[in-house]
Amino acid sequence: MANPSPQPRPERARRRLPGLTFLVLILAAIVGLNLCLTFGFIGYYLAYRARAIAANETPAPLLEILQTVVPIGPEPTVTVTPLASPTPIPATGIVNVLLLGKDERPDEAGEPTRTDTMMILRADFDNHTAKLLALPRDMWVALPNLEAYGITEGRINTAYYYGDAFDLPGGGPRLAMDAVTLNFGISLDHYAIINFQGFVEIVDALGGIDIDVPERIYDDRFPTDDYRYMTLVIEPGYQHMDGVTALRYARTRHQDSDTERVKRQQLVLLAIRDKALSIDAVSRLPEIYSVAEGSFETDMTLPTLISYGLEGQRVDRSQITTYVIDQDMLAAWTTPGGANVWIPQRARIAPVVEAFLAVP
Repeated sequence: MANPSPQPRPERARRRLPGLTFLVLILAAIVGLNLCLTFGFIGYYLAYRARAIAANETPAPLLEILQTVVPIGPEPTVTVTPLASPTPIPATGIVNVLLLGKDERPDEAGEPTRTDTMMILRADFDNHTAKLLALPRDMWVALPNLEAYGITEGRINTAYYYGDAFDLPGGGPRLAMDAVTLNFGISLDHYAIINFQGFVEIVDALGGIDIDVPERIYDDRFPTDDYRYMTLVIEPGYQHMDGVTALRYARTRHQDSDTERVKRQQLVLLAIRDKALSIDAVSRLPEIYSVAEGSFETDMTLPTLISYGLEGQRVDRSQITTYVIDQDMLAAWTTPGGANVWIPQRARIAPVVEAFLAVP
């Protein structure tokens, strides 16, 4: 049965935290960034600023407030109590977060959209390790909670779209999480989403990133925002990339496959981590916040992020492991509608999932 076209839906309120929340997650939970607490208390500054404006007072500059919370100099002059206490780490010490990148062009803002990137972050705070599992977007899987609409299966990246388009409980994020759990047996605690523009602006605010490109990229059909194509060429070796180039590198797939693309996305994510550790992060906070606000979405509260960040700073780069469901674990298939997709080979995928879930 053909998938029905979703009807327009009313706007639904969804939790949006300050723009740095996704960056906090990446830089604190899997990075071991010593300044993660400073990032977390950006939320404190926003709350303070709102109170000051409401009282017709002039709020102090961001860096001045940050120095009172996490002193930059050797001696603090004022002690400020956080607005909320950090949320305790789960008893298991492990948190699984679904990281999503939205395939959203500028003229599609606010509309239901597919996810271009799906990764699972598994942070083991007891053992000070972290893992990233990349899921190819074109895997053809069972989709839950859509029987009423005549849909039982589809590409895994359509779960987010259908959840929003049909206004299901929890929307796109919930349906995407449920689809991952149903098909791979991985329970998820949280989600975090970034759109393309937010990604570009964050990388630019960091001053760009450096990636050791393993092989030459040549894509003569790279899609542009105006629904046309361009030729993308990226030479092998160490390359310094601005936000636009990094996004293109993370998205290109025509010269190889979707499974190779997710490996590039992991390289980009870790490159962001490396750059964040190499710069004067505090001095860039105002710029990063100003470009990131509104680009991210998560169900994690600020106290939760602070708690995860405090624990995440103990995860060394050598203790971050990446996993990919690659082409050897998939079988090519053409749907009755003519779409080229991948069928997961469960027996081959199982060892990867087991390794990803294994506790040291």
